[in-house]
Amino acid sequence: MAGRFALDIETVSPTLEWYETPPEFDDPRYFELLAVALGHEPPDGDREAEVLFREGETPASELDLVARTLDWFARRDGTEVVTYGGETFDVPQLVGRAKAAESADAGRAETGAAERLRSLLESELTHVDLRRPAWDAFGDYTRLEDACRNVDVEPDDTYWQEYDHGVDLDELRPEKFRGFGKVINKDVPVFGERYLALAEVGATETLTFRSLHELLDHYSREDVLHLFDLADARPFRDV
Repeated sequence: MAGRFALDIETVSPTLEWYETPPEFDDPRYFELLAVALGHEPPDGDREAEVLFREGETPASELDLVARTLDWFARRDGTEVVTYGGETFDVPQLVGRAKAAESADAGRAETGAAERLRSLLESELTHVDLRRPAWDAFGDYTRLEDACRNVDVEPDDTYWQEYDHGVDLDELRPEKFRGFGKVINKDVPVFGERYLALAEVGATETLTFRSLHELLDHYSREDVLHLFDLADARPFRDV
């Protein structure tokens, strides 16, 4: 049995207002990379998960994140990569943002990171996207967390008020999301853009930055950790 990977990305959308729906989810112009959450399950060892964060707001920082992602894969063995919605978002956005960053930072384009990433995720590894079988069993638009709970896998939710980041989401969220204690995917750009702004000016030792890092790491790690469990629960049954 060969090893396998799990992948989930987190993004920000600095050209949009917070909670604004991007006009097109397949267009990398409306997103920038914030973090890449990675999991690895070797055939004869313990699972591991790591969240790689972008370290600034520049195209060079996106390319550095892509390079670290490629290095992370290269140091581990596996034949497949598991995602939830990766066919339509995570993989094309990760590759698309790598290409956009190379175009903006022409001096780095010669490294060919975007093409190496595309080859890895689209050709070298077998991509197992769990979203469509989960939607077929549990209904369209079933979130990853709900799909997990439907197969008796219990994710550890991230609660935004437990961290000293100085953000009151209820002042920023649209009314329909106010009062909700859990961090949802639409909240990530709020925290992520603050995180990157602090990283850009080197304010990484502040309590705010450390709290943002802890929150985003927990949220991202939870997204990727349970992809293996969800994959092992197939075939899914209607609930």
